[in-house]
Amino acid sequence: MNKKNIYRLVAVLIALALVGTFVLCDFGLGITPLTKFFVIFFGGIIGLQCIPAAFQFIGIVKGVFFNAEARANHSGSLTENGAKL
Repeated sequence: MNKKNIYRLVAVLIALALVGTFVLCDFGLGITPLTKFFVIFFGGIIGLQCIPAAFQFIGIVKGVFFNAEARANHSGSLTENGAKL
């Protein structure tokens, strides 16, 4: 088994343990275990999709600020035939 599959297996086991723990807990809301599973499952999906989105947002912000400095330092002059350097 390679490292990637081990990480996937560990992630699945952690997710199952969390779901099992929350399904057994009583939140005092009077909701059924199936409703709890539904909320936890879709909450996990949304939460996992936020992680790459946050990384992409950070990359965009870094690109805007640091590439602006690089463009400001670049002269932007044209060559003899009109092409940019």
